[in-house]
Amino acid sequence: MNIKKTLLFAAILLMAAYSTKAQNYFRNSRSLKLDVGINSGFSTGPVADYFPAAGGLTVGLEVPLKRAPVSVLFSTGYTFYVSDSGYGVGFDDYGYEYDTYYEGDIASFIPIQAGLKVFPARRVFLEGLGGVSFNVNSYSSDYTYKTSAFIYSLGAGYSFPMGFRARNSTDLSLFYENRPEPGGGYSQVGVKAICSFALR
Repeated sequence: MNIKKTLLFAAILLMAAYSTKAQNYFRNSRSLKLDVGINSGFSTGPVADYFPAAGGLTVGLEVPLKRAPVSVLFSTGYTFYVSDSGYGVGFDDYGYEYDTYYEGDIASFIPIQAGLKVFPARRVFLEGLGGVSFNVNSYSSDYTYKTSAFIYSLGAGYSFPMGFRARNSTDLSLFYENRPEPGGGYSQVGVKAICSFALR
């Protein structure tokens, strides 16, 4: 009889510990976070013939909604598409001065977006964002028909907890991004790595 009571007591303690751990994980992972990341991918559609490679940097905020596995996302950064000949910067030395030259082309944009990040499972997430993408090339007509255009992205990934009490995390995801324009616009499929730092 004492053995049964001991086992029952141990089971109750284990369940309580697991419940506390799960609650702590949910509470800690629902902090306001600063997101900083990079992404790399390949372009799709007509633009792939001229700018096959793509990449970018991301900075944003992740604002959790209370009592729901959903966060509101605010994001900006820098997105670029690289020509098939690559892109590089070089210097010529004429003996008395250096002359800078560039090889290849790069189409550059700054997106500003907002959206939602949903956790259908504990660490698995889906996200969608939409906003505006600004052409920041040397001339407003470089590589695009528009100086600004609508942009949207869809992604899915997994969040790896990091740091003390798992307040920070690293998110790895696959995503699709599209800046539709006349003639096809700019779109890409890529991999994104985001480091999220709890602010409170």
